[in-house]
Amino acid sequence: MELQRIRRREPAIVLLLGILTFGIYMPFWYHGIYQDLQQLDGRTPTGHGFWLDFFLAVLTGGIYGVWVDYQISQQLKAFQEREGLHPVQDTGLVSVVLDLAAYITVFITFYITSAIQQDQLNRLVERLEAKLPASAAPA
Repeated sequence: MELQRIRRREPAIVLLLGILTFGIYMPFWYHGIYQDLQQLDGRTPTGHGFWLDFFLAVLTGGIYGVWVDYQISQQLKAFQEREGLHPVQDTGLVSVVLDLAAYITVFITFYITSAIQQDQLNRLVERLEAKLPASAAPA
């Protein structure tokens, strides 16, 4: 796994761009996190490609997107457990609650879920880098 290829994004920027672009930024963010998770863990959150999951999320009015966010959280959690990165962060329930609340909060909480997951990925990569011997750490 090449940690330097995992793109770190500021969670606050993910949140702000989601809000300021009225969600137009979000497919770009999801595409990026799918690539990052594929690079990190060898698979996407659902086992499908980004475009299929994007199509299903649009087709179901976002309900499938709730499942995708849950799967992202579960993949990050499972990776932390497998790599012995304790304490393990489990944001699955938070993701589902925030995503469902998005239908009554004009999608603001949906963007918060993405910011939380980006923060979780950033911290996971930092913890992995800290585990690497100095000679193997990315430049």
